[in-house]
Amino acid sequence: MNEEALKNLVSTIIKPLITKPDVMTVTLTETPANVSCVVAVDAGDLGKLIGYGGTTIHAIRELIFSAHLSAGKKVYIEIEALKK
Repeated sequence: MNEEALKNLVSTIIKPLITKPDVMTVTLTETPANVSCVVAVDAGDLGKLIGYGGTTIHAIRELIFSAHLSAGKKVYIEIEALKK
């Protein structure tokens, strides 16, 4: 799976969960061993993405990891608030 496909997958999963999808940004950093994906969303959407006890973000991470498993790299997903 290439970088653009991974960005699209992350966007497709996260956009329906947040109230301001137009301000969301996805940044990928790839190393030989892993891929780091930083998703920046509006501060009001952080709680929605984390979920009660972290269940929502855990499920998102499992989906992304499973989809990217064939590439042989581990995917790390971080959620952060957009800086204003």
